[in-house]
Amino acid sequence: MPITSPIPVLLGEGGAELRSDAAGLLLLRPREEVRIPLAAVARVHADGRVVAVELTAPPGTEPALHRIGGVSRAAGTVFAEAVNALLPERPEGTEAADGAALVTVTPRGAGPAADPADPGAAGEPEEKPDTPADLAVRWSSHALHAAAAALAVTVGIAGGEPDRALAVLLTGALAVLLYRCAAKLLTMVWEEWYLPRHGVTVEAEPVLVHGRPTYAYTTPDGRLRPLYLDAKGETVRVAYHPRYPARATAHKGPGARAGLLAVCLFLGALTALAGYLTAVLALPALR
Repeated sequence: MPITSPIPVLLGEGGAELRSDAAGLLLLRPREEVRIPLAAVARVHADGRVVAVELTAPPGTEPALHRIGGVSRAAGTVFAEAVNALLPERPEGTEAADGAALVTVTPRGAGPAADPADPGAAGEPEEKPDTPADLAVRWSSHALHAAAAALAVTVGIAGGEPDRALAVLLTGALAVLLYRCAAKLLTMVWEEWYLPRHGVTVEAEPVLVHGRPTYAYTTPDGRLRPLYLDAKGETVRVAYHPRYPARATAHKGPGARAGLLAVCLFLGALTALAGYLTAVLALPALR
């Protein structure tokens, strides 16, 4: 059985959060916690980047709403569908209770901290599917390799200089290798920025995969998917792609992304230098 919930954690504007747990829904704001039991929920509505929890209300009264804005569209849709599926059925003819009376609001920081879940066993590692960005990097790399090989052959035939042709081939291959590393790193930086904002955010728990402590998260299909991070015995937030659930990243600060971007720019500069050297070596033989 999965040890983590497939229902995402919604991260909204101003540090607000909306999550589901065994007791119902929990809306966290900077200065308060709003606890909403499922019995008080009439429906959850997802409208773009706004999710609203509509409370039950007696006939003739306006139902109260608790909203969170700025959430991921994909996460909001998954959250609303999953919570609505959990709502208890109410017998026909029964009058709806006043859900607002069942809601409790407490200041932030009150109450005990939740204990992390005990480590469990995760499923087998899953090969990450290729996204359009991955395919673009792969096929552009193949095309550049072919171009470098064709340039080396042309230098060898037109210039009659096999040594120069070999040098062109080696520097060209180095330029393509550096390009591929820089492009792959750039896609990682993009995913670490994109997924927390537009993906589905859930909580990952420490687990054991083949005896190795790591993390795993659960997706709506019920699969427990591993995410290879150093497990520190505490729950972490991860965001996965709504179309490619096996592709996920842990929430990181802007400093980590800035470091990766700096390495990416450095590799890009090396790529340009290797390409320039390739051109310098090839031009004399082509004149």
